[in-house]
This record gives sequence, structure tokens and C-alpha cells, in this order.
Amino acid sequence: MSVNLNICCNTKRKSGGILIELNFLFIIIILICGLFSNSAHAVLVNYKKTMADMEMARCAHFTKSIMCRDLSYNTTQVHLSKDLNGKDQITCRKTFENVRCYWYVSNSILYRKTIKGAASGVNPFSNPEIQIIDFRTERLANNRLGILMTMKHLETGLVRKIPFVIFLNNGLITD
Repeated sequence: MSVNLNICCNTKRKSGGILIELNFLFIIIILICGLFSNSAHAVLVNYKKTMADMEMARCAHFTKSIMCRDLSYNTTQVHLSKDLNGKDQITCRKTFENVRCYWYVSNSILYRKTIKGAASGVNPFSNPEIQIIDFRTERLANNRLGILMTMKHLETGLVRKIPFVIFLNNGLITD
């Protein structure tokens, strides 16, 4: 009885081939994991900046919608002026009797001061984490007001300029 040596040698060659295939498979898995970690790192690095940009967009939309509602529908007369520091402010006469309001920026926060007779109240209209660096107003027409706000996110330092136009439906702009 003789033992066939070729069968024994073929199995060693086959098992060695499987080991090489496993090594290539592990190398490919390590490369894919490295690519995934690089892309995940890029996303995580920009996550804070993206969230700050979204927060600034929400703040700008909120401020714009409040100002549009207040100036477009509830105002009969708008006067553009400057405060004592030379910053732009908006003075409004409301459709309600004996009511005035002022939109102005103080300490990098947008405020609306409402005066009704002898009583007055001040409401902030911006997020404390977002500063309003610049607030400019421009008369575009008798019933159109252009506003340019420059906002800065305190945590990330991201700066955005937000321009918008308000159409006055019930009033006119006076200088």
C-alpha cells in the first residue's frame, strides 16, 4: 500500500492560498475603515459650523418674519433715523391709536421698544449667542424698506450678512 504524496502537498498549497486571501481581505477591510474614519472626521469637524449656520438662518428668519409682520401690516408711518451712536434705527407709528415703536441695535442685540401713551416696553428680538454686528436700513421706495443685518455666531465666529426687503402695505417711509 502506498501513500499518494500529491494529495498531501495539494492541501498545503490550498491552505496557504486561503491564508493569503484572508490577508488581502483584512487589508481591504482596514482600507475601507480608514476611508470611513476620514470621511466621518471631516463631517464631525464641520458639524459645529453647520449647526451654527443653521442657527443663524433660523434667527434671521425669525427676525425677518417679526419685522415684516410688524412693519408691513401694523405700521402707518416709518421714519429712518440714527441713534446717538450713529447706528440706524427705525421709528414706526402703528395703526393702533397713539402707539409707536422703535427698532434698534444695542449691545449687539436687536430690540423693539413699544410706547403706548405713557407706558413703554422693550423686547429683545435676537438670540444672545448671535450678535448683530451691523444693522443698516435704506429707503428703496415710498413703500419699500431695505434692511441689511450682519450676524456673528459667538462660539464659532461665523459671520453672515442677511439682506431683506420689507413692503409696507399700510404705510409710507418718511425721512
